[in-house]
Amino acid sequence: MGQAKKDDIKDGGLTALAMSCALAVLAGHPTVTLSTTGKRPKSFPRGELLSVGADGSHNYAVCPIKVMAWIHARTSKRRSGG
Repeated sequence: MGQAKKDDIKDGGLTALAMSCALAVLAGHPTVTLSTTGKRPKSFPRGELLSVGADGSHNYAVCPIKVMAWIHARTSKRRSGG
């Protein structure tokens, strides 16, 4: 479990996000619920706002396939030097 924590820090949580989305797709769920604090990253897929917490956190229902495509685009640019 310690290795997973190190990887989450190193990749900004993208691995955990990709795994959550992959599990949602495999289970046949049309959306996955994501929680964020602050603004979403640039070009992140839009989703349905489910709730806003008193601490400023936001919960969204987002298409897991669109999130995985966003992750792929983001990591492909990083690898190719862009």
